[in-house]
Amino acid sequence: MGERLEAKSLTVGYGRRAVVSGADLSLRPGEICLLIGPNGSGKSTLLRTIAGQLAPLAGTVLLQGKDMQEMAAGDAAKALSYLPTDRPSADLMTCREMVATGRYPYTGRMGVLSDADWDVVDRALREVQAEELGDERFDAVSDGQRQRILLARALCQEPEVLVLDEPTSFLDIRYKLELVETLKRLAREQDLAIVMSLHELDLIRRCGDQVVCLKDGAVDRIGTRESCGDPAYLERLYGLPAGSLEEGNRQEFRHYVRSEGKQLRCGFTTGTCAALAASGAAKRLLLGFWPETVSLTTPKGLRVEVPLEEMEAGDNCAICGVRKDAGDDVDCTAGALILAQVELSEEAGIQICGGEGVGMVTRPGLDQQVGEAAINSVPRRMIREAAEEVCRAADYAGGLRVTVSVPEGEKLAEKTFNPELGIVGGISILGTSGIVEPMSRQALVDTICLELKQRFAEGNDRLILTPGNYGMDYIRAEKLCELGIPTVKCSNFIGEALDEAVSLGYRQILLVGHIGKLVKLAGGIMNTHSRQADCRRELITAHAALCGGSRALCRGLMDCATTDACLDLLRESGLMEPVMKSLAGAIGNTLTRRAGENCRIGAILFSGGSRRVCMTREAEELMKDWTDGRK
Repeated sequence: MGERLEAKSLTVGYGRRAVVSGADLSLRPGEICLLIGPNGSGKSTLLRTIAGQLAPLAGTVLLQGKDMQEMAAGDAAKALSYLPTDRPSADLMTCREMVATGRYPYTGRMGVLSDADWDVVDRALREVQAEELGDERFDAVSDGQRQRILLARALCQEPEVLVLDEPTSFLDIRYKLELVETLKRLAREQDLAIVMSLHELDLIRRCGDQVVCLKDGAVDRIGTRESCGDPAYLERLYGLPAGSLEEGNRQEFRHYVRSEGKQLRCGFTTGTCAALAASGAAKRLLLGFWPETVSLTTPKGLRVEVPLEEMEAGDNCAICGVRKDAGDDVDCTAGALILAQVELSEEAGIQICGGEGVGMVTRPGLDQQVGEAAINSVPRRMIREAAEEVCRAADYAGGLRVTVSVPEGEKLAEKTFNPELGIVGGISILGTSGIVEPMSRQALVDTICLELKQRFAEGNDRLILTPGNYGMDYIRAEKLCELGIPTVKCSNFIGEALDEAVSLGYRQILLVGHIGKLVKLAGGIMNTHSRQADCRRELITAHAALCGGSRALCRGLMDCATTDACLDLLRESGLMEPVMKSLAGAIGNTLTRRAGENCRIGAILFSGGSRRVCMTREAEELMKDWTDGRK
């Protein structure tokens, strides 16, 4: 295939003032060329000249071997589409109408679109995954959505060359990544030649078959994204102090969250480590070099860049590791080395296996099937995508086998819940977001949900939930454990546990807990931690007032330090039974609303000394059915 776009000895500028002189570049079908450089280096001026918006001061731009200055405007518009940084005015236009303006080079003088033209419009919307925006007003959608619509308009011209000036400007990280991935796919699937300018250095390594670096009115370097992304070179290109981008300044992952008034540094998961190591080993195997660092953007949208360790290579395989950084989180895997060995394979695609120190699944209900390595779905996807990206860069269409191992994994697993969950021989490779947030409540919720899935996979559709050890003591004392119904501790996350249980298909649920926690359900509070809400006295007082309690009683209840003290006052006043019945009714209503019509749910509340103080009507019915042996 010949060159789709060429610039020869191109000098661009305004009037007699040259901005960039003597630029040469060539672009073949399916390739992406990136222009980078400091502000004022001439990126936009060069792109406008390539797109035919400015006449060159010297040199030529060739489109399919033809001088663009000699081409008819309509022919050039059909062959090349230009997406500038300026946002078009579009009062009252829908997104579909905006996309349709890209068909005007094909409509003739009347400017009327045919059915075939509208088919092209709809196809362009599909190509950028924006069909649902078609009827929305263009001036009412977000920046990221607007950029997709403008890209669809450019594609409507059915061009062979696409020129984009800083297309990721003003976009958040999610839309930046989505746009870059869309452009990579379009270049690959439609043989588009794409040239665009970028400011974000972290995106250079995600796309670009060649990079053109501009500085001081000239092309400073043309090379690969690896060579042009070298930290020492980028520091010189952008005039940064020496060492600004060097490894020592990049090794620590710097992203922070606040917890209980403290600023805590996040880390990254074992799944992120495995994907990074797989990327490094694949580059050595397929591209022939060990990268100085490896990087990826996690599902949470945060970029991680790290050095490699323990690098070894043979003829048909390579292995390297990445050290787990847990940030300020208390994590037994902090500092563990996660290794990935990448081998050539006769099987198509990317096979992912577990090696030494990675656990094996032995019980149903986990993320992976019984007999599979405990490498969860999101880390598997991250590893696969990292390996596939290297395959594309190497133009390798064969298969790869990636084996993840953790040298100390079996020992580390003794400090986890893995043995109880049925994962033997090592740790799990985890991470839904790719990021570890210190003291993360989500980690606790995930553990609870995992146990609920396991119990359901074992054939249970009945369940006893309890916040903690007090509840377990009550369940044992009342011999509820002899009913053969699984019991799961849900901590303070009652709402999340119920939502997960109902979504899995549990049909009957009994919640057992101390009144100090479960009374909060009467007020619709489903996270019972005191940091979320502490309205125990207020709820008891409100129901006491509803049951005829005196002003003095209500004042006394509000002055109590504990719920057990409140219960003593209610007994003295003779209102214990009606107040508990009233609270039980409110709690029952809250639980029924949360669980929905397909699940029967009730609650038993006890006080100090494991003495039952009330139970909802639904709990009474469940207990009768269960003790009678009926479902």
